[in-house]
Amino acid sequence: MPIMTRMRDSMPVILFGLLIAFLITIVFEWGMDYLGMSGGQQDTIGSINGKKISYKEFSELLKTLSDNAKAQTGQDPDEAMTTQLREQAWQSIVNERLIEDEVKRLGITVTDQELRDWVFGENPPEDLRRNFIDSTGRFNKELYEQVLMNPNQYIQDPQGEDPNFGVKRLQEFEKALRQRRIQEKLQSLVTSAVRVTEGEVHQRYLDQNVRYDAVYALFDPNVVVNEGDITVSDADLREYYEDNLDQHKFDATRTLKFVLFAEKATAEDSAGRRAEIEDAAAKARSGADFLQLVFTYSERPDSGAFFRHGELSPALENAVFSHPSGAVIGPVEDQDGLHLLKILGERKSDKEYVHASHILIPVAGSADSTEAKALARRLAALARGGEDFAELARQHSGDATNAQKGGDLGWFTRGRMVPAFENACFSAKPGQVVGPVRTPFGLHIIKVLARDSREVKLAHILITIDASSQTRNDVYDRATDFTYNARETEFTREAQQLGFEVKDAQIQEQSGVIPGIGINEAVSRWAFNAGVGAVSEPFTVPNGYAVFSVAEAKEGGVRGFDEVKESVRPFVVRKKKLEKARQIAADARAALAPGDSVGAVVRINPAATVQPTGPFSLSGSVPVIGRDMSFFGAVAPLAPGQISPAIIGARGAYLIQLLSKSDVDSTVYASQKEILRSRMMQEKRSRFLADWLGKLKEQADIEDHRDIFFR
Repeated sequence: MPIMTRMRDSMPVILFGLLIAFLITIVFEWGMDYLGMSGGQQDTIGSINGKKISYKEFSELLKTLSDNAKAQTGQDPDEAMTTQLREQAWQSIVNERLIEDEVKRLGITVTDQELRDWVFGENPPEDLRRNFIDSTGRFNKELYEQVLMNPNQYIQDPQGEDPNFGVKRLQEFEKALRQRRIQEKLQSLVTSAVRVTEGEVHQRYLDQNVRYDAVYALFDPNVVVNEGDITVSDADLREYYEDNLDQHKFDATRTLKFVLFAEKATAEDSAGRRAEIEDAAAKARSGADFLQLVFTYSERPDSGAFFRHGELSPALENAVFSHPSGAVIGPVEDQDGLHLLKILGERKSDKEYVHASHILIPVAGSADSTEAKALARRLAALARGGEDFAELARQHSGDATNAQKGGDLGWFTRGRMVPAFENACFSAKPGQVVGPVRTPFGLHIIKVLARDSREVKLAHILITIDASSQTRNDVYDRATDFTYNARETEFTREAQQLGFEVKDAQIQEQSGVIPGIGINEAVSRWAFNAGVGAVSEPFTVPNGYAVFSVAEAKEGGVRGFDEVKESVRPFVVRKKKLEKARQIAADARAALAPGDSVGAVVRINPAATVQPTGPFSLSGSVPVIGRDMSFFGAVAPLAPGQISPAIIGARGAYLIQLLSKSDVDSTVYASQKEILRSRMMQEKRSRFLADWLGKLKEQADIEDHRDIFFR
């Protein structure tokens, strides 16, 4: 029974219950106020180590991120982007709070004198300094110091390089600079143990600059080892299993059932949106400033751009290029909504465009069959005789992509089609049928529909036909109604009774991906905290809402040996074959005579293959082989002419002979080593800081209640 019917049947009881609840709420809130405990939880979106994060703080940061995203793209963030921005805002606040705690724990401070020495020193902060660069590029230090003496002064970013800068009071700048200096001190303290040794710098230089040239013999285990020579025991399988337990771990999973409630525009929504654009059209035709109407009505303000043929959708193309300059066109309904356009002007393009349709008669091979030629000539005659060209294309064309469109190819310019087809089109007049024309695709009968070289300048109003706020509320109410009923009865049965399709999805704990929906961390968090049979509140998903139920729960762990025994067998066989191939390579090396090159192994074992590497460096890759660290490790210590011991690489066993190795230019190294050291130090510090912050998060008590606010 629907929830509204139940509510009507129970209305006296509900009203009495609401009255009691209202009185209890008044007493409870009064008590909380009296004790100084009210107002805390409702505005708390989470906490870090017991310190609350308010919804206001989170939403203000989220708004800033959203505004920045809109400034970059010119559009409001969609649902997927909004989800990413929420995660970004959350992680930003978590990181900031954890760092603040560490700053306090370590007692890091910045005194006023430290800040003053920095600001008035020889190397002042760049974002302050650049405000006082004159047109010649000179830093006006006198003006700089004069302005800084008044903390109530305002400065702005004259270069426009920082979208978040705006106009700031110097007092705000002082706060930001102090915070930056504190963070620099923290980073310095945390990374104080990070070192880059002379040996590391020298090795990085060698890896990047020394060029090696070698030749190698590959002993492919699938070629040099007979399958029958490999025996695998249960003990071998168990040993491999126990040595590689990480490979057999599996995440916890949840099997979900869900019902989608799509937000679709109703007839009333469409009528309302159409009324809006009709109102704009009436004003435009009565002489109102169309550009002003664009900014008043359009959801994506767009005006002043020139368009060529083929740059608009077919619906807009046909409407625009059939009207003169100054015409107001529309409303025109297209896939993305309702359009109202005005042609502001036109100009001659540097290219000519043709609009054509064709009928394709495929032919086999290079010769045209008698049947294909006869059919092409007959269709061409019918088209020239006045038969409907589009209908002929639908019935006979072998171009499956365009046949159902009557063979319509749209507008195109030179360089878009094969030469024979293009020449035929640009040699014909509008309305003329030409062909058959032979191309590599077959025989074509072509009808040129139009030719033009205009470009039109448009102002454009777009109003999308989306679900209204009332419709979205109605959809959400239906989803909430379903949640209530499904909890009272049973999820699948309730869905079937109401005619909803029940979909299934299996999700893993770490991925956050919901098959059929996409990434949704909120749903994933709910699913792994709910029990089997639980029914969720409606969650926001692309284009609507979804209600979920947990159908099955499996916890993570390690698959047992018996379960994976056969699946690990190929890996054990591969391992044994590689070791066998290495022994075969070692025997071949031992059989080489003094002075033999590695190429001589093919006389000893014809199954081996010998290949040159060509020049390579240890920071790059070897052609065909790639970045095989075992290969690199074997070749690096060799002297020219020397052959390596047998090694196991990714593709098999190798014997490697170094042909040449470039010398190290000590002068160049001396000139570059400090730059290289600085770069390596920055890399090490970045990795160290990322690991440090990751450990702080692991050790922190983090509560995330975003699901309560965002569904």
